[in-house]
Amino acid sequence: MKDKTVVVTGASSGLGRSVAIRLSEMGAKLVLISDNKDRLTQVQQRIGDSSKQYVCDISIPEQVRTTVAEIIQSNNVDVLINCAGIWTDEELEASDPDRRKKVLEVNTLGTIEMTKALEPHFRERDAGHVLNVISTSGNFDTSSGDNTLWQTYGASKWALTGFTRAFKDSLDGTNIKVSGFYPGGFESNLYESADRPESHDQPWMMKTEDVASALIFCLTQPEDVLVEKLIVTKFFGSKGKLP
Repeated sequence: MKDKTVVVTGASSGLGRSVAIRLSEMGAKLVLISDNKDRLTQVQQRIGDSSKQYVCDISIPEQVRTTVAEIIQSNNVDVLINCAGIWTDEELEASDPDRRKKVLEVNTLGTIEMTKALEPHFRERDAGHVLNVISTSGNFDTSSGDNTLWQTYGASKWALTGFTRAFKDSLDGTNIKVSGFYPGGFESNLYESADRPESHDQPWMMKTEDVASALIFCLTQPEDVLVEKLIVTKFFGSKGKLP
């Protein structure tokens, strides 16, 4: 990853923050995107001069397009990591039905807008790697708990699964890679930001740093190797699966 320019959405906290810091330690040049300027500045200060920050709400298409236009004016982007996302569940939506719309705008449309905004840049260079952080909630190969409790969240991730596959297929014959990354629950402020502080440091959660390591694995393979899809879940061993 040394000297590669990597755009990370959701870079101000959680998985995005951990990935950005780890990649900077590997010598990458980071372009940090978030709608939280204060936290974004803290991450940039932690990383240092090898990073740039852009305050952008990816749920607003105009902001995405303007931000990407500014980025590519002075950077050849090598990697896009779509890490931004927000949580919702049936209980939250009972008191705030508008949250359904916001989750789809951020988790699904925000990722799509960011990807499509950078697609011409990747195609012009005939190079690049797009990695979409999805969720086991958007994958049929493994259990994701009781998804009846977070129906809209699951829908936002299933839509992203469909987009990721179709986008990859549209790039056949190019040198542009596309990966879908499917983590189970992990330690993050995703739940706290949704007023779920009790969902912190739970025994069923993976460590954010460990999930970041798995994500970076997808990006550090030889040029002729593509990790098309990676599912990462908590391993309980002989203890059995915890509730």
